[in-house]
Amino acid sequence: MTKNSFLVRCLVAGIALASSVVDSSAADAPDPTDIYLPLRLEEGTWDADVTFYENEKEVGKAKGVQVNTMLANGHWITNDFKIPATGKFPPYQGHGVWGFDPVAKTYVDTWVDTNDRSVRTDYGFWYAKEQTMVWSSKQSDGEGHFVDYRMTEEFKGDTRVFTVHQLAMVRPNPYLLLRIVFTKRVG
Repeated sequence: MTKNSFLVRCLVAGIALASSVVDSSAADAPDPTDIYLPLRLEEGTWDADVTFYENEKEVGKAKGVQVNTMLANGHWITNDFKIPATGKFPPYQGHGVWGFDPVAKTYVDTWVDTNDRSVRTDYGFWYAKEQTMVWSSKQSDGEGHFVDYRMTEEFKGDTRVFTVHQLAMVRPNPYLLLRIVFTKRVG
């Protein structure tokens, strides 16, 4: 074997080894186009620090717990959220089911809670680069009008920040109604 052929074989072996290392690390990295990633990010039990707003001013705080359970197929998740009563607020309980709807080609959430008079349906979009889910919904105000809402959920590892804004026709900009900082329980 000549010195040059030995060097060529070493170079080829090195390239093959480097390619396999790159390929294995790419396989371990989450796929940003994975439509079920946001569901997996939300799975688990989360402690919630809740802040309520009126006219852009903080009007109260509460603590709660959300338990999010993935269905066996990994395509849908259930949310159960409870906030015990405080001196200022009655107890709250909400329940939702959401996932990626292949017919609608978007995320769909159905939500019911102790504050609403009807079922709320939200439609969402996942921004993988920002690790953010944005939801839109229209909810009856009980007086024959529909109100538009925008919910944003930012995933930051073991923390999620969920905000609710109302989109009003009278005001030019959305205004903040609710901010929840969720912290995932370990174990």
